[in-house]
Formats: sequence, C-alpha cells, structure tokens
Amino acid sequence: APDKIERVLFNLLTNALRHTPTDGSVAVHVERRNGDVLLRVEDSGEGRDGEAPARMFERFWRADRARSGSGAGLGLAIARGLVEAHGGRIWAENRPQGGAAVSFTIPAG
Repeated sequence: APDKIERVLFNLLTNALRHTPTDGSVAVHVERRNGDVLLRVEDSGEGRDGEAPARMFERFWRADRARSGSGAGLGLAIARGLVEAHGGRIWAENRPQGGAAVSFTIPAG
C-alpha cells in the first residue's frame, strides 16, 4: 500500500534530518533494481557510530541513551516492519564521504 511506504519514507527522512546539521543536506534516491524498487535516504550528518547501523531498527534502541529526544525509538522499527511486510528489506550504512544512508527495497509492481 502506497501509504505504508510513504510512512517508511517519512520515518527515514525524520531520522536523517535529526542527524544532519542545519547547513547539511538530505537526499532521496529511487531506482529500479532487479525487479525491486530501491529507495535510499542519504544525509551529510555525523554518520552512525559503533553498533548503530546494525541495531537502529530494533524497538526502543537509542544510539545515545543520555540524549533526551522526542519519540520512543519506534520510528525505524516501524519502518522495518512495514518494509518486511511488503517483502522487502531495509539496512543502514555510513557513507564513505561522511554521513549515513538508509536504504530499503520493495518488490516493484
């Protein structure tokens, strides 16, 4: 359902903006790849440290537990659930040029 994928994109953009300085940038790339649609949200922020790329989709996990922030740490877990329910996958990585990228695929069609 397009509204579910819109929710995933909203969650990824919200997360990217939270980690990007005001003079930074966030970009969205979409491409078709082997029968799937690949959507990638890139930011020019500080990147993600340590175990964050592997764990950031877990419910209630926060990269910096001392940092107070809005939300209960559910946005990315919800995004993962929606993507996987549509037969896709989602992952995060640091970009070589700095910042981070979160990508997901869903079957085209």
